[in-house]
Amino acid sequence: MIILPIKIYAVGDVHGLRYFNIFLASLKSLINSRPNLIIFAGDMIDSGNVRELRFIVDAVKFRFNDVPIIAVFGNEEYQEVEEKLIKEYPEITWLNDSPTVLYIDNVRIGIVGSRGSLEKLTYWQSRNKPILEKVYKERVLIIKKLINEVKKVSDISIYVSHYAPTFITVKGEPDRILPFMGSRDMENTIKEAKPSIAIHAHAHNSKVLEAVIDGVKVYNVSLPARRGVTVINLTPPLKT
Repeated sequence: MIILPIKIYAVGDVHGLRYFNIFLASLKSLINSRPNLIIFAGDMIDSGNVRELRFIVDAVKFRFNDVPIIAVFGNEEYQEVEEKLIKEYPEITWLNDSPTVLYIDNVRIGIVGSRGSLEKLTYWQSRNKPILEKVYKERVLIIKKLINEVKKVSDISIYVSHYAPTFITVKGEPDRILPFMGSRDMENTIKEAKPSIAIHAHAHNSKVLEAVIDGVKVYNVSLPARRGVTVINLTPPLKT
């Protein structure tokens, strides 16, 4: 029995028109290739500019109209525009500390999506949204529970976040800003819950784009770091 891999195109940090030309060139370069699933790992727009996402979505839909798109919010998809993004882009399944299960080629793919957590609040967050410190700590437990739940009903499980679930795949960023890039507590969640893979963005300057944490492959799909869309092939387990 031949088992075909599930092909995923994943990208984050397009930042609207800022890196759109790089994104478009990368998309066009993927000839003779068709994904089963497309994942947006946050910061697809700049400064809450909801309309900028239309250029990106239209470029994807022009090539792959019937391919599902899963997205999480980044720090540039401000909380205040979340509802507007959901309303204006119904072709996207938005995950916000929530799961979904897709059936692709008879393979059940469970995805948990989140902004993720930071180890330390940014200066702006400390001044304007100090409640986020509690949110980030609680989110670690929520994500662990959600991953465990989707694993029960899926063949492949994926954790998608904007912030990094480990500091390994942000190496290349200045050491002083690592606490603002991700969370080592979330790394423990990955080790304990063990999704099939984890995907994140946010680290534009990372030089370590992939790592394996206790058997879990982690992909940094930030467009500025990769200089292109990340292609991930996952082989479903044999069904008995």
